[in-house]
Amino acid sequence: YTQIARNKVGDMDKNRFENILAQFAPEFEVLKPLARDLRGVLFPIRDGAIFTGTFRDHNLMYGGMINAFSRAIGRLGKEEQATA
Repeated sequence: YTQIARNKVGDMDKNRFENILAQFAPEFEVLKPLARDLRGVLFPIRDGAIFTGTFRDHNLMYGGMINAFSRAIGRLGKEEQATA
């Protein structure tokens, strides 16, 4: 478990995460904000460090994920209208 937590922290570090996003194919560029939002929900910053523990209130995580997807759908809808 300790090694898994270290890997999570390393991959979800802001700089390393941005390196992962840089590898997105051009057609998925519009999904980068969603990926950042989901990272923030799943790995929030607590006391200056990335939280890799278990949420006591699962509704915080689920609500955050639903909100992240809702915002992404809204952004994609606006982009689609702008290009139509």
